[in-house]
Amino acid sequence: MSSKLFNVKLKSKEKAYECSSADSILEGGLRHGLAMRYECSNGTCGVCRAKLIQGDIKQTKHHDHLISSEDKDDGEFLMCCNSPVSDVEIDLDLIGDVKSIAIQNIETKVKSIDFINSNMAIVSVRTPRSKTLQFMAGQDVELSFQGKKSRYPLASCPCHGMELEFHIRNNNTDEFASAIFSKIIRDKSKIYLEGPKGVFVLKETTKRPMVFIAWDSGFAPIRSLVEHAFSLEMTNPVYFYWAYPFDEQTPYLDNHARSWQAIMDNYTYSPIGCEFDRSSKNDCHKVAKYIFKNLDLDIVNQSDLYVCVPAEVLIYLGELLLENGLNESQLIASPI
Repeated sequence: MSSKLFNVKLKSKEKAYECSSADSILEGGLRHGLAMRYECSNGTCGVCRAKLIQGDIKQTKHHDHLISSEDKDDGEFLMCCNSPVSDVEIDLDLIGDVKSIAIQNIETKVKSIDFINSNMAIVSVRTPRSKTLQFMAGQDVELSFQGKKSRYPLASCPCHGMELEFHIRNNNTDEFASAIFSKIIRDKSKIYLEGPKGVFVLKETTKRPMVFIAWDSGFAPIRSLVEHAFSLEMTNPVYFYWAYPFDEQTPYLDNHARSWQAIMDNYTYSPIGCEFDRSSKNDCHKVAKYIFKNLDLDIVNQSDLYVCVPAEVLIYLGELLLENGLNESQLIASPI
């Protein structure tokens, strides 16, 4: 039987989304960027309980979490185990902000490590089905392995809380990264995760254009934010500037950044090759100037600006931007 699309409306909220009859109500909501509360997505924890106000649903899989007869009669159900069979209205508690997300401690397992080059690895880890990570796009977590710890931003969209991606640059001062590049950490290694942390998150109700600026691996949280904005079906114009050492020819996931042009109607991508010599004391100042001179200030000054660059670059770049017309309230920054 072919699947059908139904409208799911959230009571007391100006939010609605389409959900296929082949998907759970939870899957449909997460795919559309809604910050729904859940942990296991398999009917064990009960965190995704909601209340059916009107319309019809069907249970599509068994769940171990017990809902009393009284609660069932009152319309309560698990979103992860039910699909719509008509347009429905439901009542649930969405995550309001980062403060309402508890710090979680999860034992994950390395799913894959893709070495883009000798200095950059894309690391994917998988959580247990019983304990997915609840987070907001742009946040980061602490990863640890045999006493080696480091904090990295999530490159994933929150709709994929079970499979998490990290972009890790080889760095001799980072013991966790060194364990990746020395192959001590490998597929199926157990990685302990603590998080989420940070407040580098999207202004979901903004009407302004959105400008994103990343230096190198600062692309990771920017990717999370951009793909979250797309899942929310935000129509704001998006401008992405990705600065990188020009001797690398292109940013490490240049094709991915370009691919957004196929799915977003109003998206502009501008890679910025920068002179970069790690032995020079002026590198950060030079990088800030390279980025600044490539920006369209007419666009930047009327936009919400998301910046993920090294702290020293952020200081110089922030000064240049504020001196040239940017309102400080429009600047959302996260140093790497």
